[in-house]
Amino acid sequence: MKKSFFEPSRGFKVFNVILFTVFGFVTFYPFWYVFVGSIIPFTELSSKVILLYPENITFEAYKQIFSSSSIPNALKINVIVTVGGTILNLLFTTLAAYVFTKKELPARNFWFSLAIFTMLFNSGLIPMYVTLSNYGLIDSLWVYILPTLINTYYMIIMKTSFEQLPKELEESAKIDGCNEIGILFRIIIPISLPIMATIGLFYAVDRWNELFTAIFFINDENKVTLQAVLYRMLQSTDPTMSEPTIGEGGAAMLPEQLKYASIIVATLPILAVYPFLQRFFVKGVLIGSVKG
Repeated sequence: MKKSFFEPSRGFKVFNVILFTVFGFVTFYPFWYVFVGSIIPFTELSSKVILLYPENITFEAYKQIFSSSSIPNALKINVIVTVGGTILNLLFTTLAAYVFTKKELPARNFWFSLAIFTMLFNSGLIPMYVTLSNYGLIDSLWVYILPTLINTYYMIIMKTSFEQLPKELEESAKIDGCNEIGILFRIIIPISLPIMATIGLFYAVDRWNELFTAIFFINDENKVTLQAVLYRMLQSTDPTMSEPTIGEGGAAMLPEQLKYASIIVATLPILAVYPFLQRFFVKGVLIGSVKG
């Protein structure tokens, strides 16, 4: 049988496998280096340039981190902001997206253009601070949620997904006496779980990685996020320091080990969510894409 011109050759397939294997290793190795560096003794960390596997394991850096009140408290703030914020984000984004699918909405194009305007322009840091201060949001957990309650880009993706659903579903529901709220929560949302999970994952990652809000708008140390604590830890430690410090358990560790352990603590929880939402994530992005 004659080979098709567009069918890749065996050499090309081997090249692709090698290329993406190397690319995967280069992408994964920094995370692996940080993880291994956080669980090995300081003597091993200071004597090796490349870390492939731990010869000896110690969790002294993690004990040191969780022995202080700043990391556990910041982790609690992250969980509250991520869970509560993502729920509110999804609720209001869904409501806005559903409203903008209605062509009978008065001045629909004007309101939608206004939403697009907020995506292209922002007020700047000082006007933002003054506005939040006037609303009493400075040093409040609400400052993490309310200013970014609806992400315009995510709302447009969800709106596009809703518009691709058969209009006959809404018409049948209206004939049965269902109002708009009932149509949204009983019909639209249940059949739009993939896009909901996708947008929810986007929002969760955004909430978990809150940094600049904590730096500029939070003065109370008990309300800062994990990323802000990690940022201050990285800034407060001189990167040229190589002398080990002594942890509470009497074990020595390098300042880098505390940094590495903090990075793992900040990254691992949100990273663990991806495998559970992967099937929704891929399908949701395809459903929400704009079709030509």
